[in-house]
Amino acid sequence: AYVPAAGVRRFLSGTPAIVGMLALQDMLALVAEVGMPAIRDKSVALTSYAVEVADELLDPLGVVLASPRDPQQRGGHVTLNHPLMREVTAALWERDVIPDYRDPHGLRIGLSPLSTSFAEVRHGLAAVAEVMARMGA
Repeated sequence: AYVPAAGVRRFLSGTPAIVGMLALQDMLALVAEVGMPAIRDKSVALTSYAVEVADELLDPLGVVLASPRDPQQRGGHVTLNHPLMREVTAALWERDVIPDYRDPHGLRIGLSPLSTSFAEVRHGLAAVAEVMARMGA
């Protein structure tokens, strides 16, 4: 007795469209080629670098690392806390730097090991520092 919703609403849940899933084939092949251990190694290297850069550029502005410092205790993201982070996140979006905001006061950066470079990590965190400095942090 299934009756799909009218229009695009019918695609909000259920089995994904096969054509849309075709894009996953190349990514799955890349993951299979590289292997999960190498992906995790790059993830640890990226997040560790993000912590180092945050210590260098953001600690002087009063930013506190909310994520564990031990890479074995964190996943592929880093969260940085400061009372201005909601406003900082909004300003960053205007600059095409796209972090997440997490209450209370958390700027969360997700670092995809297959597509994020170390240069992008530094560039993004430098943008955080620039925005914070303009806000008087």
